[in-house]
Amino acid sequence: MELELSPYSLDTLKANKKFFSGNPIEFYDKDSNRAKKEKLLLQSTFKQALNRNTKLYRVKDKSKEVNDNLGFFAISVGNIDVNGSKIPSAVLDYLILNNKFRKYLCEPNQYTLGIELFREILAIINDLSNTIGIRYIILEPLNKEKDLVDFYTKFGFNFIPQKDSTWMYLDIKELN
Repeated sequence: MELELSPYSLDTLKANKKFFSGNPIEFYDKDSNRAKKEKLLLQSTFKQALNRNTKLYRVKDKSKEVNDNLGFFAISVGNIDVNGSKIPSAVLDYLILNNKFRKYLCEPNQYTLGIELFREILAIINDLSNTIGIRYIILEPLNKEKDLVDFYTKFGFNFIPQKDSTWMYLDIKELN
């Protein structure tokens, strides 16, 4: 499987309103509350993309072996507070994988879908940082779940050093 990342245009978003109110992917199947939260977050992210507050991407299989949506993610620009200074940052607003394909391996490195997609997202953000002034990547793992925190920590993310912070960050310089 090879990933194809497609940013949605505003016109395409407007044409797909019904699609996002349904089930465009299989949500998490081990916890119905988490699945409901994932769906609500996707619908909220869709609305944010319609308002041009984030850029929503769809993930498909480039080889067309799998026709289902593999996942969605959204990126926007925000700020992180560093010693009282606001530093422009890329915000990973949303990242969801189709539960049915979480364990699939991707070409050419045979990484799982999650690892390969996250590597692609980091590459997009790194390219973006060469075009506009952003210094950090920030994200908020759903419910600070241990598996998610561990996943992001393996990529070098740390929690923002503020009391009770739920947000994690990575200095973009670490990507090079």
